[in-house]
Amino acid sequence: MHLSRKLILIPLAFCVLSLGKPAFADQNQELATMQQFIKLMQGYYDIIESTHAVSSDAEKSAIQHMQKIKEFYDERGEAARTVPVLRDVLANTTNSAVRNAATMLLSETLKETGRSDEAIEVLIDGLQSTLEEAG
Repeated sequence: MHLSRKLILIPLAFCVLSLGKPAFADQNQELATMQQFIKLMQGYYDIIESTHAVSSDAEKSAIQHMQKIKEFYDERGEAARTVPVLRDVLANTTNSAVRNAATMLLSETLKETGRSDEAIEVLIDGLQSTLEEAG
């Protein structure tokens, strides 16, 4: 009699365990989905925080604006339109961080548009200004 009970219990146990696996798998999938959501939300809040940090600093904000202007003109195939914008920045600011960024972006743009000689002149002028400022 013990053997027949064992033979009945084995298929019964197998059925119970096999029914429990999908529920366990569903819980794992649900947990994985929740973890992905939390990771996504953390990334979103990190972006907001970094954007605020840049936006609240005038130098960083100005540099980011210049980079975006260059990026957008480059994407449109109109890189040369960045040149007057950056020259205007150099003419109207004394902030060394903004001037350095404008100098680098301007020289890069000039080089990309086939004006290497002008790019070198801009870099030399920027270097001289930086050295004078450094003392």
